[in-house]
Amino acid sequence: MPSINTKNMSFEKALRIFRKKVENAGIKDSVREKEYFEKPTAKRRRKLKSAIRRQERERAKEEAYWKDYRKLHKRR
Repeated sequence: MPSINTKNMSFEKALRIFRKKVENAGIKDSVREKEYFEKPTAKRRRKLKSAIRRQERERAKEEAYWKDYRKLHKRR
């Protein structure tokens, strides 16, 4: 659990630092996930869709790279 020593610090600054530590620790995301029940099939479907989107982004980035590469290095 994130904690802060606030001896010579204003409350607002300490709160900002604490929020940043909580965000980096991933506590906020885990609380949002546990906020409601998600069926196991829905969880698998969500993870599969995110994996597909990630692969499509990587493929598009690679295709753009090779398209630019071909333009720059035309064979004569």
